[in-house]
Amino acid sequence: MKIGVFSNPYKDPDNAVRDAVFAAARACGIEAEAYEKGVTYNFIASVGGDGTILRIAKDCALSEIPILGVNRGTVGFLTEIEPKELNSAMERLIKRDYVLERRALIDAEHNGEHFYALNDVVVRSKTGRMISVEVSIDGERIDKFACDGFIACTPTGSTAYSLSAGGAVVAPNTPVIELTPINPHILRTRPIIVGSFEKISLKNCGNHGADLFVDGETAVDINSGDSVSVTGWDRSVLFVRFDKKSFYDKKSFYSRLLSKLNPAPIAED
Repeated sequence: MKIGVFSNPYKDPDNAVRDAVFAAARACGIEAEAYEKGVTYNFIASVGGDGTILRIAKDCALSEIPILGVNRGTVGFLTEIEPKELNSAMERLIKRDYVLERRALIDAEHNGEHFYALNDVVVRSKTGRMISVEVSIDGERIDKFACDGFIACTPTGSTAYSLSAGGAVVAPNTPVIELTPINPHILRTRPIIVGSFEKISLKNCGNHGADLFVDGETAVDINSGDSVSVTGWDRSVLFVRFDKKSFYDKKSFYSRLLSKLNPAPIAED
């Protein structure tokens, strides 16, 4: 068995957790090394937070390599273990005492180029001014929004940027894409949830430029008149889950949702 370790230098600046992964793996007879793109591994250990996982999700989806998230972030909604659990986690990998959970990606296409996202794709204003986004589903115009931007997200991404913008929480197995406007200048606006098989078009129909962001990273300019097509669920990424932490267990999903997104209140002086 061979594990690649992908460590976020901002979350693990002295590589202490990365080295602890190496030590725990080797103590169980598992080969472990720093992750390199294109190398075949049985598992990828991601050391950091959810953002760290997003950085390698596409590569892991293409290669079908499962991710074991080691939490060094603030929320860690996608991560699975804390650093203190490394030894037991490696032992359970050896014993195959885990389940693999699939999380779908969505596909955003612009001028023939495809971008894959585990959380979301966002068309957002380039200048800080509002943009005008026309939304169509399978060729049928839904509405036009004057807004700061527009989010198309997976169920995984429904607890990220979309949630902050007023979107709904979607259970991870639900085969849908959620559409959420950002600061729309209109009273009737609500998020829209559509089937994952439907083709969504987000058209920048205003006079101001926009950017396409894929899982928080700038991907391409969206000029006036340009459209982004979004569809989903043709690709997925695998996550290692232990015990009842699997998100296939609805009780576990909602328990984690409450614990991660409702932190303890800050004590008053």
